[in-house]
Amino acid sequence: YDRLTGGDASTPIVIDCITNSLGRSEEDTETTKYAQDPGNLTSIGTKFAAVLDQHETDQLSVGLTNLSPLLVYTSPSDVFQFAHILVQKSIGTGWPVIATIDPSVHDASTVEQFVPLFEGVIETRRTDDEDQQFRIRKPERTEWETF
Repeated sequence: YDRLTGGDASTPIVIDCITNSLGRSEEDTETTKYAQDPGNLTSIGTKFAAVLDQHETDQLSVGLTNLSPLLVYTSPSDVFQFAHILVQKSIGTGWPVIATIDPSVHDASTVEQFVPLFEGVIETRRTDDEDQQFRIRKPERTEWETF
């Protein structure tokens, strides 16, 4: 974090899109903003825009963890458009973005469409022997390595 942003680690600000969908109504706090549900990308985006406006001079990072629940509730093209806008606004503010997606629950073409949004892509897998491995896929593909 320090290398990417040049700043100290900040208190995380979470945009929660699950709590309200479970029927619990919570008020926003300084560190947690409550969107309506994972299917309402407008609500999530509005909460993100408010965080961006409030903290645009701070050195923050954005974590989209993870895109898979959004894809359960919304079409891949809508999630792509949402992620594209969020990534562009974040990068424009100088905030690095990390996102995850579970390739085991989506077809390859769905996962593939998100690759162009990011400067780098790292894939992980578990082997038959239960080893965890990773490889860099973008910008240049590497061989699988155990971690």
